[in-house]
Amino acid sequence: APNLKTLIVALGASVLVVLGPAAGAAEDELTVVELFTSQGCSSCPPADAILGELSDRGDILALSLHIEYWDYLGWTDPFASAEQRGANAKRASFGLRYLYTPQVVIQGSLQVTGSDRARVLACIEKSRGG
Repeated sequence: APNLKTLIVALGASVLVVLGPAAGAAEDELTVVELFTSQGCSSCPPADAILGELSDRGDILALSLHIEYWDYLGWTDPFASAEQRGANAKRASFGLRYLYTPQVVIQGSLQVTGSDRARVLACIEKSRGG
């Protein structure tokens, strides 16, 4: 039987499909903003707050993805799961020699430090061609 974390990930994928924009309606498209975070990350609470603000916008699909690779430091993130490892491979495609938190990935093509509000907002605009 699937566990709660698996169901949440599956539900998130379903939301992406259901809320996908209609063809030709660029002004109505959602911008996907993924925050890679961890409860063991001291820099993540400001990024969590920014994502919370973005989630109130009707043009943003905000996803918080808890990672497990900081768990070895002794503070296990109860929201992290092995299912997030695939997302780590995607994040590695940005050519960085390391993974970090808080990292924001916008539309799967731009990445920025999640606690840098100005850069997050600038990357959202850039992803829209602005």
